[in-house]
Amino acid sequence: MRLFASGGFSQGADQANFSVYVHSQPDFVFNEETTRSHYFYNRQLNNSINVIWGEYSMIQAERLLLSTALDDHSNQRFILLSDSCAPLYDFGYIYKYLISSPRSFVDSFINTKERRYSMNMSSVIPEEKWRKGSQWISVIRSHAELIVNDGIVFSAFEKFCKKAPPFGSQEAQLSQNLRNCIPDEHYIQTLLTMRGLESEMEPRTLTYTVWDVSGSKHGAKSWHPVTFTYENSGPEDLQEIKSINHVNYESESRTDWCKADSKPVPCFLFARKFTKEAAMRLVSEVLIGSSKT
Repeated sequence: MRLFASGGFSQGADQANFSVYVHSQPDFVFNEETTRSHYFYNRQLNNSINVIWGEYSMIQAERLLLSTALDDHSNQRFILLSDSCAPLYDFGYIYKYLISSPRSFVDSFINTKERRYSMNMSSVIPEEKWRKGSQWISVIRSHAELIVNDGIVFSAFEKFCKKAPPFGSQEAQLSQNLRNCIPDEHYIQTLLTMRGLESEMEPRTLTYTVWDVSGSKHGAKSWHPVTFTYENSGPEDLQEIKSINHVNYESESRTDWCKADSKPVPCFLFARKFTKEAAMRLVSEVLIGSSKT
């Protein structure tokens, strides 16, 4: 779902160059009472499902979105965004950025610190192919088709990645073979790696997130995305994000300098999580514009 489909973002955009698809709760309806953007009217999936964080329903909803978008053969790039995402540039710049690259933008890296991989998957997913990354992806059409048509890897996530029951509960003792895999951070990355498509990917996300590790859960660090409010979403804050030109991957000891079609570019086109007040500030102060890069 796109937070900005009107105002400063889409001003001057050719409607033939984009389409919007919304996966919402099955009982929610976008109309004049719930949104001021006509781009959302009649754009909801008619087969949306209830989504539970940490379960395979997350990737099931993503596949439903991609499947619907693929019905329009003019769609060649597919971007997943949440209702708290905001664009950092206008539509024209984002469109050219994506179209100029023949690759998908999928954050993907090896992670050995978290024990999310289950050995029960080994007959389908080799452990050396297990990857982690942001769920906020942008994929080319052939990769979107692969994701939608996959039944093997998806079934392994559906079978073995269940949300972990409360620690110490009877349910936990009965489900020791099930692991909280966080499918939305692993499924697409692992699938594309298993199909040998890493050379067709820019292994990074286009959506910027600030992670807060100050909290703790069960004695371990608990990661939460920092929220952009009206106070911390001004010109200086956005410019700091726009100036990022590389990404460090500590687990692989590598640094990726951001490129599109082999040319240096800003790393991020979107950012999250923005409150409504912060989003309105971007529009009212005309902070969404084209890049000088």
